[in-house]
Amino acid sequence: MKMTKSKIAIIGCGAIGITTALKIQERLKSKVDVTIFSKDFSPNLTSDVAAGLWEPYLLELTPEEKTTRWAGETYQYLIANWNQAEKLGITLQPVTYITDTSTFTTPSWLKITLGYTELPRQQIEQFSKRYNQKLTGGFHFVSFTWEASRFIPYFSELFIDGGGTIVRRDIQDLWELSEYDVVVNCTGLASKDLVCDNEMKPVRGQVMKVKAPWQNGIYIIDCHNRCSYIIPNIELTTLGGTKQIDYNTNISNTDRQHIQSTCQTIIPSLKTAEILKEVVGLRPSRTRVRVEAETLQRQDKFLRVVHNYGHGGAGITLSIGCANEAADLVEMLLARSKM
Repeated sequence: MKMTKSKIAIIGCGAIGITTALKIQERLKSKVDVTIFSKDFSPNLTSDVAAGLWEPYLLELTPEEKTTRWAGETYQYLIANWNQAEKLGITLQPVTYITDTSTFTTPSWLKITLGYTELPRQQIEQFSKRYNQKLTGGFHFVSFTWEASRFIPYFSELFIDGGGTIVRRDIQDLWELSEYDVVVNCTGLASKDLVCDNEMKPVRGQVMKVKAPWQNGIYIIDCHNRCSYIIPNIELTTLGGTKQIDYNTNISNTDRQHIQSTCQTIIPSLKTAEILKEVVGLRPSRTRVRVEAETLQRQDKFLRVVHNYGHGGAGITLSIGCANEAADLVEMLLARSKM
């Protein structure tokens, strides 16, 4: 007798949506048919704006235990797949991180990286003088960049080759997909309207993509009122940035001047870098990352839903770990439905 497959719908095809779809497909294999619904696709996603640095960032009150576990699973994935660097958009990079917080301590997630050291006081003082701001602490660590503009198209092909379907469709209500056994919400900032989540807010990130093939190593100066970062990718370097609560996706001249002046202060040779493009993305920030299951009811009908959104500035960083947990929740809901 031919087994009836469960139908799974994924809403969203960014870094979170595509990794979640693949994990569900891999985990449940011949037991499910998986369809991705999305209004937009790469290269027109928030994920494509990001430099793709592995670093837990802008996660507000998300518990450190969860952050470390989710991010750690992604980090291990990047280590295991670094031999496919060009195809997946992975680079291994040294990072220098400095902050002005008065309560600076090294984050617990550093222990899962390949190596880290806290910056000595003398170096902090040198950066403070150069940056013209009182900085309080920082560290070096080894990380990766993982470019969504490369891995999302590649993962989409893998997903389709595995029997998955991708549909361009703007889902306005979860109940539009009521014929599916489980609906997985990976819509990021759009969850504010889709599921009426008032904890969602946009954290605006304006960046500049430049040609600087000589640049090696990542620099991040993260202050409460501004941030600056220099992140080399495979073919270009991303300069930033901003972290404003704002829906404005237009290029700001003020922010452009801030990005240029601060990044050139850190690395003077960037004054000669050719500007390739400027883009703005809205990070999907939330009080806590939401990875959980719920069952909705409308009259006598039920809709099983798994949420995976609200990753702030760390969607790519948390993607594999959150995808694994979302796949666990889908498997649990399917098992319960058969009891």
